[in-house]
Amino acid sequence: MKRLALFVVSFVFFNFLFVNILDAQKPSKAGKKPATMGKDIKETVVATVGNENITYLDLEKAYSKNLAKKSSPMYQLPKDSLLDFVNLFLKYRLKVNDAMRRGLDKDSSVVEEIKNNRRLLAETFFFEKNLVEPNVEKMLGYRKWEAQFSYIFVQFPSDNPDTMPTYRRAMRLIEMLKNGADFAKLAKDSSQDKEFAERGGLILNYITGGKVQRPFEDIIFSLKPGEFYPYPVKNKFGYFIIKLNRLEPRVKVKGRHILIAISPDRDSVAAFKKADSIYTLIKAGVDFARLAEENSDDPSSSMRGGDFGGWYSRSSGLEPSGKFFSTSFEEALFSLKDGEVSRPVRTEYGFHIIRRDSTTKFSVDEDREDLKRIYKRLYFETDKKELVEKLQKSYVFSIDENVFAKFLSSVDTTRTVLDTAWFKNIPTELEKEVLFKILNNTYTVGDFVYALSKRNEFRTTALNRAGLTNAINRIVYPVVIDKATENLESQSPEFATMIKEFRDGILLFKVEAMEVWDKLKFDTTLARDYWEKNKSRYKTYPAYDVNEIFVLSDSLAKEIYERITKKGEDFEQLASQFTQRANLREKKGYLGRITTKESRLAQKLYEINATAGSIVGPINSDGGYSIVRVNKFEPEREKTFEEAIPDFATDVQEILQKRLLDNWLSSLQKVIPVKIYEQMLLSVVNTLKKQEKNK
Repeated sequence: MKRLALFVVSFVFFNFLFVNILDAQKPSKAGKKPATMGKDIKETVVATVGNENITYLDLEKAYSKNLAKKSSPMYQLPKDSLLDFVNLFLKYRLKVNDAMRRGLDKDSSVVEEIKNNRRLLAETFFFEKNLVEPNVEKMLGYRKWEAQFSYIFVQFPSDNPDTMPTYRRAMRLIEMLKNGADFAKLAKDSSQDKEFAERGGLILNYITGGKVQRPFEDIIFSLKPGEFYPYPVKNKFGYFIIKLNRLEPRVKVKGRHILIAISPDRDSVAAFKKADSIYTLIKAGVDFARLAEENSDDPSSSMRGGDFGGWYSRSSGLEPSGKFFSTSFEEALFSLKDGEVSRPVRTEYGFHIIRRDSTTKFSVDEDREDLKRIYKRLYFETDKKELVEKLQKSYVFSIDENVFAKFLSSVDTTRTVLDTAWFKNIPTELEKEVLFKILNNTYTVGDFVYALSKRNEFRTTALNRAGLTNAINRIVYPVVIDKATENLESQSPEFATMIKEFRDGILLFKVEAMEVWDKLKFDTTLARDYWEKNKSRYKTYPAYDVNEIFVLSDSLAKEIYERITKKGEDFEQLASQFTQRANLREKKGYLGRITTKESRLAQKLYEINATAGSIVGPINSDGGYSIVRVNKFEPEREKTFEEAIPDFATDVQEILQKRLLDNWLSSLQKVIPVKIYEQMLLSVVNTLKKQEKNK
């Protein structure tokens, strides 16, 4: 948990920074103006902390870590907010510089913390850059398009594991296509997916990146419209022959329509005549929305002037429902330009007059996140396994099969490592033999047995070939990752920055703990002084000491109340006989002390000004009725110092924390000078604003 907390520090710090930006103190007094701006304006030094130069780019990177501000560039901040942010960032760097000055970066615990977490950071970064990002970007390229395709399916026989005859049949069909056969006719005659064969193998809905299995997607988007792929594509069901029919830019549109339905009371001729007359009115300038409200037989859209109710695309349907329009409707919609209206279009529902209102592109950022989720869910683990196997091969990983066979013969392959005596029959001579190698590392059978016996991750390992091979791969895996990522800092400035931020987060945590958190002990003198100035704010809640008779019946409650108040019967005796609260009969209905803070019954007693010695009721309470004897009433009063401590302890700690932090930073600035070159900062900001304006 401690390591996790430290890991989070460096990445969470900046968000904390921005959340508190409005509470920041005014910036430090500006120092002397540094050198003039260079070719890359963002590399301009705009502040210094000791000997550390802070560029505008450093500030911008820190600012961009706050997702809430990601869409708003830092240079668009008002001047005061910008300087507040800069001041907070410099205080952060000041603390890190103090940690470095004290030599905490060489502290063994810090070094160990970085070492222990680097593999996790490096592994995540490595696979992100080598697998996730390139694959997502490839799929993102596909997302620019929407494709309509057809296929011919040749199924594997269920009673024959030999797939070669199926392959030969698929190749014969491809040869027929190469010789000029019509794809649709061949699909209708030969495809074994009968549902689509009737349409010549045509898939009506368009697809885009991430919508079909990756092998099919790669092939579809490699073709030109009208082309078929010259090789059969295999999956577990059979072979597919794929043809790309259409490839269109991926956009989404808004539009509206008027439906004139065909019904028992209106045949197709009458429906068309009415639709055509409405089309004529629209062309003459009559408002489309008004005509839709008055005439459309689609109740869900007519009330909106015919509006679809969301954006529509050929590959995703109508947002947010995902519903697809009929083919003729969709084709008519996408044949229009924005503002154009179609002639009546026939569908199974009747005749539609369609207007295309507007067109927009999809959000690249949203698509990227969507595709990242798809990739990680469907393909990441497979690709990761393949990449690790390639790395193992390049690092000369090998298992001695003879030794492995002898090892398997010396254990009970029906058992697992949970059997504490599983290794007893392994010969001593065998334990000395090398079982597997990678890079310059050799692992004997004895090394392997020790790992299986001592490491918790292997406790349920099956002692068969598959289980033991998996265990070997898990031992080899960190060796592979360490080797693959050993030079990441020099290869990737981005990763080097990540490690630096992680290190700085640990340093910040340690130095702030030394100067603030470890010194946060409850100060009684400070607490009493705070209480004296604010004690009127801390008061007790009105409280009652009571006995209660609780029943579910209104009439019974009234009867009990009269027996007590008019007949003088003993309250406690009646409570022990009638109260229906759990475990209170033996206590004669004694509830004890209740306050208006937590008790609804006490609140009701306070509302009716119940006094000590009174009998009150029946009161509606907890789905029943209460008759209450008030034994004692404690009115509201100021709390004593001891009583109030839980109420203000947090406030006092915050005061002490701020005092410790301010004193620390104040003393630091005497040792490590902090300067903001305000004029240079504002000059960079103004230049960036002008560049944005001139785009």
